[in-house]
Amino acid sequence: MNRALLFACALVLMPGCSSASSEANQPPTAHVPTISREVTYGEWVQLSGYGTDEDGEVVGYLWRSEAGGDLSRSAAFETDSLPEGEHVLYFAVQDNDGDWSEEVQQFVSVRPAVVAPPKINSFATSNTTSRMGEGVTLSWVVSGATTVGMDRGIGTVPESGSVVVSPVVTTTYRLTATGGGGTASAGVTVTVDPVQSIVLTPSVDLSGYVRFSGYAPYREVYVGDDQADRGIRGFLTYYISDIPDDATIARIVVDMSGYQAPYDNPFADLGCLSAFEHPYNTLQGQYRVPGLPGAIHEWCSLPELDAPVESIGIRNALQARLGEDRFQFRLQFADMETDKDMRRDLLSWGGIHLPTLTVEYYLDEL
Repeated sequence: MNRALLFACALVLMPGCSSASSEANQPPTAHVPTISREVTYGEWVQLSGYGTDEDGEVVGYLWRSEAGGDLSRSAAFETDSLPEGEHVLYFAVQDNDGDWSEEVQQFVSVRPAVVAPPKINSFATSNTTSRMGEGVTLSWVVSGATTVGMDRGIGTVPESGSVVVSPVVTTTYRLTATGGGGTASAGVTVTVDPVQSIVLTPSVDLSGYVRFSGYAPYREVYVGDDQADRGIRGFLTYYISDIPDDATIARIVVDMSGYQAPYDNPFADLGCLSAFEHPYNTLQGQYRVPGLPGAIHEWCSLPELDAPVESIGIRNALQARLGEDRFQFRLQFADMETDKDMRRDLLSWGGIHLPTLTVEYYLDEL
């Protein structure tokens, strides 16, 4: 009986019969150096972590995000693909027994990309002061813009360039550059020298017409031919002493709209109506005088007479006469004296309907 009990106890003490079991595996622990990161969109984000294992070694890694799923299976990695916003990234490690640690969190805040606003490097004018209608060059250089535009009807322009403008009054031109980072604007002002204006009305006593038989200054002006196929020239005389001798004429607008065409339309048979500058009191009875200077203006139809028109030729002729008392020019159909049809082909102006000259001029040199 005692021998049996001793044998049973011996069995209990044998290793194969021990009641004590081996200890369970301890999972590893994941670590990240920092809890949160802040970057700008498009920048590279460098992430790293490590793990510890008390009863083994760390052999695996996993980074993931709620939005994008698994990101990397390396302890350290970098990415520039995180979208703008707040991100929670999870990191875990695996030991050599296949167990994973609990996840630790890393918070990454991705700010919107910083886009520099466009810059207007220069915006200038070739002249800050000009005369009315005189050309002035605006030039500019812009950087960082997606669109560049200028007001005053100029519209879209390239990032660098130039344009010629001809303001008639003092004008500010504004350049606006727009880009992802905002808007930039700059302006330049072109000061237009003020002009003075005077309306010259022909002297009715010194205006009239000429044909082969001589002068006819009877307050009416006729141009064309008569029933005897004689060419008729008109002449207009203006007193100009009210314009200062040192004035610079900017422009002249001629108003011929007070005409009458009582007979045949002379343009159909006689061609264009031309104006020729003439020194006062030098008109002769003959229709043409050899050696006279060319036409200073021309009209080729009745509708062209209906609207006032700016004349550079008459402006230049009057400018040359400043300092004298009078300015005179003649009107005639210069292509031919007559169409020889024994009919009147005439234009006429009379009394208060004689052609006027509106003269705009400057007094001071810039």
